[in-house]
Amino acid sequence: MGQTLDQLFDDRLARTHNAAADSSAARLAAFALAPPHPLIGFFCLNNIVRGIFQSTDASWIVSADSINQGFATEGVAALLDIAFHTLGLHRVQANIIPTNLASLRVARKVGFREEGRALRMLKIADQWQDHLMFAKLADEHPT
Repeated sequence: MGQTLDQLFDDRLARTHNAAADSSAARLAAFALAPPHPLIGFFCLNNIVRGIFQSTDASWIVSADSINQGFATEGVAALLDIAFHTLGLHRVQANIIPTNLASLRVARKVGFREEGRALRMLKIADQWQDHLMFAKLADEHPT
């Protein structure tokens, strides 16, 4: 049985707290400016690695009520600004299931380059899923 929305939120909140404590991730929530300020989505930099790698994985999820309004594109663009200009990272990678057309559009809009396909990369919904690998480097991102 899957998690309830409250359990999912609590789980994400706990992971956010732990990641902030060890600087291994930056997880942001976006809310609408207009009342009642509904949650638009989550925008995350996961697995931040320093040293000679200076890299992270980006992920995002947008509420069904917020789809096709430009929020995902705006949120991922802001996430890239944080990765490159605030955290000083060199590379951001995003891995997207090939059938997730909305996320593929967002990745391309913000300048991610497609680098390849990872076969059966993650087990999602009890099924190993291929992912298209995208990346963007700091020198490819506007200041």
